[in-house]
Amino acid sequence: MRAGNTPIRRVLVLCAGLAVAAAQVAAAGLPIKPLAAGLSYENFSRTVVWKGDEASSKIQAGLISARAEFGLAKGIVVGVHAGLSLTDFKDVSFTALPISLQYDGSPLKGFALGVDIDAPLHKFSDFEIGATARFVYSIGMSKTWPLEGFAVEGEARGSSNWLEAAVGPRLSYLFFGRVVPYLEICARWLRADFEMSETLEDLSGAEKKLVRGDLQLSFALGADAAVTDRIVIEAKAGILPYTGGVNGLVSLGVLYKF
Repeated sequence: MRAGNTPIRRVLVLCAGLAVAAAQVAAAGLPIKPLAAGLSYENFSRTVVWKGDEASSKIQAGLISARAEFGLAKGIVVGVHAGLSLTDFKDVSFTALPISLQYDGSPLKGFALGVDIDAPLHKFSDFEIGATARFVYSIGMSKTWPLEGFAVEGEARGSSNWLEAAVGPRLSYLFFGRVVPYLEICARWLRADFEMSETLEDLSGAEKKLVRGDLQLSFALGADAAVTDRIVIEAKAGILPYTGGVNGLVSLGVLYKF
């Protein structure tokens, strides 16, 4: 029971941290104005090399979240989102277990919390340059699989967590008014772990795969479109080049403005 409650405790701790940060901002005298709320979806892939491995592997994550945006002074917009994460792993082998395993299961579920900040810096003609940053933490729920093909019963249990942080400049084109396209370049840092345990009668063991800090650049095109005075669509698609290939990212949000 204690292990099962760990992700929930972590979520509560993070929520409490966000609440404390918001209270500190308010105490500092900075006005906080609710701007919009709605739903968002995003998906990204990362090619990584787990610590101790030689071959590369791919992590693909999808997030379905409830999202809220708040305005601060000087045009700064803070977004907060929370929801479900689905993380898939390709070509991950666990060779330190009593019986070696190759992961080929369905995506692992988890809880995701995130914060992003967009800050305008300078406006010239129809262009505006700003800075963007984001922080997302996915806390995985454990999943079990039966070990088949043996004379005795056995099971494997896996769980994963990951953390992504990104920061970079954004160039927006303001000419169209209700539709604001932009170009965004970000340095994206990823930390991930994937732990697998195994029990087969008297045999048991565990192995944890780690990515301590993978760094990639992303190049993305996006747009914020005011469909009506109340409905806003936020969309973005981009690439993350790496030696030997390209990863991708895409996001879509529908928000209601207050």
